[in-house]
Amino acid sequence: MVRSLGLAAALLLVAGLAGSAAAQVRLEPPPQPQTARINVTYTEPSDEGQAERLRDLAARMKPTANQLEFLDRVDILIVHTPREFRQRLGRELEGFSAVSYVHGILFLSPLSWQRPPTEEALRLEMEQALVRYVANQLAGGNRLPDWLENGLVAVLTRQPFALTTAEQVARRAPLLLARFEEEDPAVGYWAVLYLVEERGGLGSVRQLLRLVAQRPDTFLENLQLTYGVPAGQLERDWRQWLQAKVEAEKEEREGPLIRRQ
Repeated sequence: MVRSLGLAAALLLVAGLAGSAAAQVRLEPPPQPQTARINVTYTEPSDEGQAERLRDLAARMKPTANQLEFLDRVDILIVHTPREFRQRLGRELEGFSAVSYVHGILFLSPLSWQRPPTEEALRLEMEQALVRYVANQLAGGNRLPDWLENGLVAVLTRQPFALTTAEQVARRAPLLLARFEEEDPAVGYWAVLYLVEERGGLGSVRQLLRLVAQRPDTFLENLQLTYGVPAGQLERDWRQWLQAKVEAEKEEREGPLIRRQ
């Protein structure tokens, strides 16, 4: 069971790009208690209705994040202006809107949407934010590579990328798993999908996150300790898996044309 932990850095919710080919993911949630505490605080009395809505939404979306680890507590704070948001953070930050995870709290700003959000948009925002919430708690508040955090969001919320992006990722320059800054959102999706499908499932990912909590400055060593091979070999195996996936799809698509010839 996870306790709320403070983060030193703010993390912005980034939605994955949905593709046309959905992959089947084996998800193995750990045993879970039946209830969790969801706290919503606000400063304006007019936010009471919104607070109840968000509390209900968080309760309904929690099972997605529970696949990684059960959340026994979620803290949500409603803010209304960028200034209030920055005051809550305690420092100037730019580029944050909608749902962000920071210092162990989910900040929801109703005024950040250009128009009243649809129920589907709210559902996805909350679902993704909760995945980030638990991933960063498991990591002890330490920074995670963008590919790992965003990949977990895309895989657990079932926001797949088109298979054509797998081929593009496989052809990119090496050492993608060693980079903390994300250049291509597809990298995270396909990397985490590989770790879940071929390298021990979410149990191994949880182990990796807990190692980050204990050893925040040795991510590549943490990868090796978790998966039993150096990071370079892990990446080569991942790229081979991507190529095999792409080739299998091509054979399935082009097979009937070849036979007709």
